[in-house]
Amino acid sequence: MEIKVSIVIPAYNGGELLIRTLDSLCRQTFRDFEMIVVDDGSTDDTALRLAQYAEREPRLRCFTVPNGGPSRARNFGIEQAKGKYLYLCDADDIPEPGILEKLAAELDRGYTLAACGYFLEREEDGVHRSSTPFTAGPLSCENHASFLEALPALMEGQLMYVNWNKMYRMEIIRREGITFPEQYASCEDRLFNLAYFSHVERFSMLGEALFHYYIRGTGNLTYKFLPSRYESLCRFDTALNALYEAGGRLTGAVRETNARIFIKGAVACLISLHHPSCTLRREEKRLFLRELLESATLKNALQNLSGGIQFRVIGLLLRTGSPALASLIGWAGNFAGRRLPGLLQKLKGRG
Repeated sequence: MEIKVSIVIPAYNGGELLIRTLDSLCRQTFRDFEMIVVDDGSTDDTALRLAQYAEREPRLRCFTVPNGGPSRARNFGIEQAKGKYLYLCDADDIPEPGILEKLAAELDRGYTLAACGYFLEREEDGVHRSSTPFTAGPLSCENHASFLEALPALMEGQLMYVNWNKMYRMEIIRREGITFPEQYASCEDRLFNLAYFSHVERFSMLGEALFHYYIRGTGNLTYKFLPSRYESLCRFDTALNALYEAGGRLTGAVRETNARIFIKGAVACLISLHHPSCTLRREEKRLFLRELLESATLKNALQNLSGGIQFRVIGLLLRTGSPALASLIGWAGNFAGRRLPGLLQKLKGRG
């Protein structure tokens, strides 16, 4: 019998959070699914926990692979999947009980892609601090052109970057050879989505939040230093503009939106230089800043940049080409993130 939905989850040292996620999936109102968990070379008892869980849950299929990052684990899991539809979930978040049923129903109605809103949950030292909803719609796009027309606002509303609020058609992924780029540890979800968006004819956005995405302390990857972060951001910007250009929708307004999206990502790169995970020496940081400031992608974004006071100030500082001022932006963002963690998220969500 054909399985309707394949759920693919990469896991690394998942612990109790992974079990909590699996429990939430098993409480879904929709039952016709398989769970594929790819243990990405965990060094804790993740493999044992999964084996024990699989003994009581026949829909769980477990695989262990050498550590290669979440993109490689997701690609492996997708290769094993048997479902008609694909749902991608992280190992430490919580979907609402109706998310699979509601997203699958939209694909059953002939939509190429279905998405929903989500809650951003912030925890510090195990204490829940805040819950911020990100929603839009409800919205239906009946052709590719209308999808591209709606996409800029949804992108800027932080609803189209991630995977876990969407359901995809496996036939498109197989036919077009869509995979996660394994050389990147950042923007890989955005690049996967853009490759899929090129083939979206009908799109449905549900007007409710059906997923809980958790940011826990400073361990979240948002501002962790990753050597390839800026490179992957530039690749994303190029692919995003190419998507609109191919569809005849790369207008001045779209360029402005894309510029704001890119500048937000560039600021995240600057903040990461002040994150505890960054081990670059002073000269190496200065070289990184010069390469960022001299990149054609940044210069193009600055030419198209518009928006509120925060963009005007950041744009003014970056246009000077000064590594010291660029570093100051990162320092200020890092300071705000530590002292006022909710503030940065609010600023990221503004156009």
